[in-house]
Order: sequence, then structure tokens, then C-alpha cells
Amino acid sequence: MTVNYLCKKCRTLIQGNSITRPNINNCQAGSIHTWTNMGEVGSNNYQCKKCGILVKSKSRPTVENCPADGVHTWSIL
Repeated sequence: MTVNYLCKKCRTLIQGNSITRPNINNCQAGSIHTWTNMGEVGSNNYQCKKCGILVKSKSRPTVENCPADGVHTWSIL
């Protein structure tokens, strides 16, 4: 399964394998990435009202670790 990962520090959003987390090295905002599994990749567009991140997801992404305020507030587009 392919999932979305978001780094809380640098706001990088990538897609990767659900079993193996992405590499933590070389975060632009600090020494290591802080990845959050945002959920399975899908065709629905969700945008956080707080940080502005846009995620293509099968269902509503996790609310944890918003870079702007700790908790994402998702709207479906």
C-alpha cells in the first residue's frame, strides 16, 4: 500500500511504502525529518486550513503533527 508521509519540520510531503518509513536524514529544517503517516494515497484532495498542505488521500488524513498548530483541520476540495 502506498501512503502519504509529511515531515512536521520542513513540510515535505512524499509518497512511500506503508511498511518502511522514509529516510529521516537531511531535513532542510533540522538534522532529521519527523515523518507522520497521513494515510493511504487516493483521489480525494484534502487541504489543511492551518498549514495549507494539500494531500491526495483515500480518506481524511490523520490530524496529528500539523506544522502550523499541532493538529490539522482538513477540508475536502
